[in-house]
Amino acid sequence: MKLIPRILLTAGLMMALLFSAGTCPAEEAFAVEDTGLDLAETLSVHYPALTGGENEELTQQINDLIREECGIKAYLSRAAQLMSGGSLTVEWKGGLLNDVFSCAVSAAGAVENNRPTHVWTACTADLRDGRKIILSELFTDEETARELIVNYLAEDVLPDLSAHLENSELEPLPETFFLERSGLTLLYPVRQLSTLGDRAGDIRIGWHVLKDVLDLGEDSLLSRIGVKEMIELSEESAEQLRTASAEGSLTGIPAKIGDSVQELTDRYHLLTDPDGFEGGRLFALEGGCFRGVYLMTDDLTRSWENSKVQGIRMDQGCLWGLCISETPRDSWISILGEPDGSAEVNEEKAEANRIEPGTCDYYSCGEYQLRLYSDESGILISVVLAE
Repeated sequence: MKLIPRILLTAGLMMALLFSAGTCPAEEAFAVEDTGLDLAETLSVHYPALTGGENEELTQQINDLIREECGIKAYLSRAAQLMSGGSLTVEWKGGLLNDVFSCAVSAAGAVENNRPTHVWTACTADLRDGRKIILSELFTDEETARELIVNYLAEDVLPDLSAHLENSELEPLPETFFLERSGLTLLYPVRQLSTLGDRAGDIRIGWHVLKDVLDLGEDSLLSRIGVKEMIELSEESAEQLRTASAEGSLTGIPAKIGDSVQELTDRYHLLTDPDGFEGGRLFALEGGCFRGVYLMTDDLTRSWENSKVQGIRMDQGCLWGLCISETPRDSWISILGEPDGSAEVNEEKAEANRIEPGTCDYYSCGEYQLRLYSDESGILISVVLAE
């Protein structure tokens, strides 16, 4: 058996490193390495490990915390048991958020015995002192925050869950969570919340939903990871929006324009059958990162093995100060400037595009076009990035 380290710098991680350069002393800069064990087709265990920083003891402390919180030792020890049958695949996502590290680890297959299942584990660590960060640290009032989350799940999430789920209990709130620039993701046990693909469920809650209870004080954890830029539209957040859009992606959504639709559906699974819109199809995928998100592609054939993502549509969440169902049109025009073009979306056009009547503003971002849709009252209802 051989441990295989690999440097994994995803687009999100690259951006995180760019942010960290402005907030962390250079001598304390960290990088993230993908490391793990691959054993034929039986066992594949990959997890993050931090490198860099002057304090080797601190780096080791953080890596020990990651392995402990994410159950890595137990997963690696499954190699011998799997000789008699079964397989296990462990993957992770996450990265640096300035001087905070957060990851979620997915274990699928023979996790504890030969009976297939799926388990989420996670770790969020403060890189200043190596300690584990807990959920209560995000809020000014934990009790009020939990009540707000419970109400949001009941009113906005539960009605959208499929009636065909084997498990669909959103309460009690799980203590396992994952932080991203785009929001807080709750990671559930599979026996409480599962997906149509029999995976443990996860629910992402945009930071704007929680803004009234977030601790955004000076030097607070959430201020350090850049949450203010995600919920407050400013010149700085607008620049981040333009940069991400010019790269063909919307921050927090693991898909880019030009990606293979087949590969994405194989990995994340279809939430519903593709829906048609004017000139193409909308694909909804499973997972918290795709809640309220649609991938746009062609409608040339019944299958989609050769189709590419031609657009990404976000009907839920927050994106560099653009908050769905909250941000007024006047606000983005005052920051982004007059759009390159605008069009009225009448009843007929709205029906053809599965959207509400209103206005669409167009902004050019490199080779792509950012479209901001507002309803008839002038409130943002959808963000679309397209070719």
